[in-house]
Amino acid sequence: MESDSDRSASASNSSFEVEDFSPPPSPDAGDNSAAQGPEPYQFEPMAQAPTEAGATAAEADDALQGRMGAVSEWCACGHCSSLSPAENICCRETPKVWHRCQQVGVSTCITQHPGFEPVSLNPYVLQAAYAYERQIFGETQETMVNSSYRHLAYRNFVRWCWGYLGQHIRVVLPSCAVTVIREHFPEDGPYTGFLPPLDFYE
Repeated sequence: MESDSDRSASASNSSFEVEDFSPPPSPDAGDNSAAQGPEPYQFEPMAQAPTEAGATAAEADDALQGRMGAVSEWCACGHCSSLSPAENICCRETPKVWHRCQQVGVSTCITQHPGFEPVSLNPYVLQAAYAYERQIFGETQETMVNSSYRHLAYRNFVRWCWGYLGQHIRVVLPSCAVTVIREHFPEDGPYTGFLPPLDFYE
């Protein structure tokens, strides 16, 4: 029969075992069977070689520069004008915008859609949008001049076609829509054009 002193000795031995936290021995270079534990980065995509990445960027630049040729080469709706390489996009190649046209059977251009005028050109609708923005963002020093109307028209157009995008998400509007909005609310000097979000270059 085991005595109390024997039992306490065996209990103390088992309860005071020290766990080994030292790193496992590194496997031999030729032995791949010794790999243990998780393998980091195994599901990460492979990085492109610098030459491939540079070629892709160069191809994208060439494609954009190709947009500076004749408008008829890239415009399918017949209402676009040449703005800048990044902004020379037709409504028929913008899926969200073209979907709006198809909903009501417009087969030419988004500017021919019966909803385009009230959403993007009607000053009373734009004034209501301005009042809503003031309610959310507070008073601004801006008065309702053409630059404000254009800004609101672009935002209304985006909400109409894309819905709410979020704070730092921007989309390029079709050239035809931008052209008509600019004709409706002209500027004396040069137009700013599309600007990516501020953190785009970081």
